[in-house]
Amino acid sequence: MLAVIAALVLVLTFGGRDNPEGGSTPSGAPSTPSQPSENKSTPPETGGVCDLPSGSDIPTVGPDAEWVNRSFLLVPESPTFGPVEREDSSWGCFAHSPTGALFGAANFMGGLQASSDADSFLAFVETATVDNPGRANFIEEQSAAFGTPKEPGRTGQISGFRFDRVEADEVVVRIGLNQGTGSETVTAFISFAMVWDSSASTWLVDVERVPFSPSIGDLVGFTTWDASK
Repeated sequence: MLAVIAALVLVLTFGGRDNPEGGSTPSGAPSTPSQPSENKSTPPETGGVCDLPSGSDIPTVGPDAEWVNRSFLLVPESPTFGPVEREDSSWGCFAHSPTGALFGAANFMGGLQASSDADSFLAFVETATVDNPGRANFIEEQSAAFGTPKEPGRTGQISGFRFDRVEADEVVVRIGLNQGTGSETVTAFISFAMVWDSSASTWLVDVERVPFSPSIGDLVGFTTWDASK
């Protein structure tokens, strides 16, 4: 399989694999994600470095967003859910909520796509991911992807999401992607394990727990979310 950054550019090169949570690639309705422990009736709170609202509601429709071009990949941004810039960091703050984790996952792809060289890639990954052995492996595996051409008509775009697990400080979410139109459309998804870092007031990606690798498959059970909304 091509390295992940290359796969973001050419969705047609995605190779299928098993569901990272241990099952097969989904073909029907999603399993109900575990519910966070907070009371959903509690009003959002603010606090932390970036002062974004926290919450526990799991989005059932695509959240409002401004879609920003990151080297031909359209990525969602929101003043409510993030990212909010942090001083001396290439990884922003995201709201402490399932929706904030969703925006974080999408923007992780955008950060990879926008990395112009090995140094910017390394700096981005070291601030956006959990520091564990999986991160070192990820950096080594993806370093070979630089130099892959990025073309506007051949870049897979975000098209939906599906939550697999939701806890107060840990979220597993799949981001759906598609490329092409009509009968030529190819769909795939990438799963993300998002872990809340209270010291930085933001979500980090754990590339060790759920390997960052695309899976070919339909997007049945995914909530539609794309730049046309």
